[in-house]
Amino acid sequence: MKQFHPLTIARLDRETKDSVRIALCVPDEFADEYAFLPGQHLPFQITVDGKKLRRTYSICSAQGEMPLEIGVRVQPGGQFSEFAAKQLAVGDTLDAMPPSGQFHISLDAENAKDYIAFAAGSGITPVLSMLKSALQNEPNSRFMLFYGNRKQSTTMFIEDLYALKNLYPERLQLHFLFTQEDQEFPIMSGRLDADKVRELYAAFCTGLNPAAAFVCGPDTMIKTVTDALVELGLAPENVHAERFGVPRKGSKPKSAVATETANRATVTVIMDGHKKEFEMRRADENIVDAAADHGIDLPYSCKGGVCATCRCHLRDGEVTMATNYGLEPWEVETGFILACQSRPVSALVTLDYDKI
Repeated sequence: MKQFHPLTIARLDRETKDSVRIALCVPDEFADEYAFLPGQHLPFQITVDGKKLRRTYSICSAQGEMPLEIGVRVQPGGQFSEFAAKQLAVGDTLDAMPPSGQFHISLDAENAKDYIAFAAGSGITPVLSMLKSALQNEPNSRFMLFYGNRKQSTTMFIEDLYALKNLYPERLQLHFLFTQEDQEFPIMSGRLDADKVRELYAAFCTGLNPAAAFVCGPDTMIKTVTDALVELGLAPENVHAERFGVPRKGSKPKSAVATETANRATVTVIMDGHKKEFEMRRADENIVDAAADHGIDLPYSCKGGVCATCRCHLRDGEVTMATNYGLEPWEVETGFILACQSRPVSALVTLDYDKI
């Protein structure tokens, strides 16, 4: 199982008035563990008022670049983001787990592909990593970005994007949209919703045959943008999305409610070649929390079914997942689950954390 390691802060810069950029040095002995695919994220852990707090932030560095950089949008009342903005300093350390996540781009120097991305707010962070990596490593590929924000002053990484445009003027197209600033062209005003996507696609993507589309932003944007792209002719398997923030919890699925009895389940966890076993009520909130009650620390971060840090393989038994925003359909079909969203249905459940 992946472990947390202390990473030293090399730089800490104010990106906008409500965001910071943090550069993290990886110790040489862990360098291989922190190799990443463009778009992946780092789970972090801090202690606030004696309690462990975990959050996940995407890497914005190009593939192979060191130190690793992340961008943190400071949310009012956000424990981790306010800690990062107000208390961290160069030379401090942050405990981070090695990179993970299925939202990424796979590159090949021989590719000659067109990529498009729709990002909103801090959703630019993983997309910036993809964009930089693709331009640097695929000299015959092109990238088009549609990036929505309230206004230019709150736009993260805008200088990076303009610098990349200067480096790759023929292969990078940038389109900024703002909701709180008037634009010269009306098409560049407003939110990235389904109607706006159709309008932008008709204006800028005629004749384009995107090999992949990447969508990243708040939960409210993901479905409308994704559905619009599929409607416009992109194959569903070529549209990849990642949510920023934890979606609001809905009601429990009927299948879960039906299994809420006094019966107990035995859960076996395979991790680093070792087996651990514990019992839990089938009505308990989720496997991760139940394991913690027995002193077993399973990997997790967002606990919202988004980041997939808790991803594992269901070797035996049956579970029900309350929410899944972090797994691709093929992963679910082959038996992968999110432990933070899963509760046992069968009396015996075996989870394998060693299967990748």
